[in-house]
Parts: sequence; C-alpha cells; structure tokens
Amino acid sequence: MKIYFTAPQNTPYQKAFVDDCAARMRQAGFDVTISSDAYIHHQPAFEVSAEVDGKAINSDENKTGRQAKSPFAREVFRENYTKLAEANLLVALLDGSQVDDRVACEIGLFYSLSLKDASKKAILGFASDARCLRRSDSSYGVNIFTLGTLEEIGKVAGDFEQVLTELTKLT
Repeated sequence: MKIYFTAPQNTPYQKAFVDDCAARMRQAGFDVTISSDAYIHHQPAFEVSAEVDGKAINSDENKTGRQAKSPFAREVFRENYTKLAEANLLVALLDGSQVDDRVACEIGLFYSLSLKDASKKAILGFASDARCLRRSDSSYGVNIFTLGTLEEIGKVAGDFEQVLTELTKLT
C-alpha cells in the first residue's frame, strides 16, 4: 500500500513536523510519499515570462494578468499528481486557520481518482493545530465542502496516533 501524505510545508516548523510524521509512518512499515515542491522558497518559481508584441515581460511587470504559464508550477503539479495517482491511501494534515489550499486540492483529486479506481482505499485527515482542535466537535474549521469530500471515503482521526492505528486497519 502506498500512502501519499499531503500537508502544509511553508515554514521550517511545518516541514519538520511533516518529516517526523512521515518517518513515524515509515517506521511502522508504510510506504510514504510526501507532497513536495522543490521551488517553495525560490522566487524564480513565481516568475513567468511571456512575449507581447515582441517585448518580453515578466509576471510582475504584467498588470493585466498572467499571460504565460509557469514552467515551475507545471513541473510541481505533474510530479505530485503522478505520486498521488499511484497512492492507495491519502493522509491529509488539516492544520491552519483553514485547510491549506494544496491539501484541499489534493483531497479533491484523490477522491475523484477513487471514483474510477478501487485501489484508492481512503482519506485520513488529522489536525495538530490548536485552532482546528478547538473546533473538533464540529468541522475542525475545515471548509465543509472539503470535509464532506474527505468523509465520502474516509474520516478525520483525533490525532496522529489514531492515524497510525487506522492505517494498520486499512492495510
């Protein structure tokens, strides 16, 4: 069973927590891939260029909107989508004042893949953020559409220990 772990990783603290959770899943015998973005802290990844009327422009110069696609965004999407499509289980960290946009997107993609692929077993969400945990009796502060998508084929675990327990049951 392959597990894809999606989580916000925008700070060194988030990245360390995600790496620790992934290490614990691996120690428990699970094959885990973490969502990744090699360009997360590199400004050039957010710059795109286009040619308009023979003049090269960068995205920060273009006030009318993006006229070119970022090759970095395309690379990150394709790499992670391939890993997500190969996974049998999705573990999603729901931390934040609202669920991270990448996490929400990957929950939706995995659910969509599960509709046509019986090897997609479940989505397990969990939270460690006090803002989420204070609202654990309702929605964890997660957008209810995103939560509904997750709960169609999974559930929210009370903590990371429960995630490990649930993973064992699913494999």
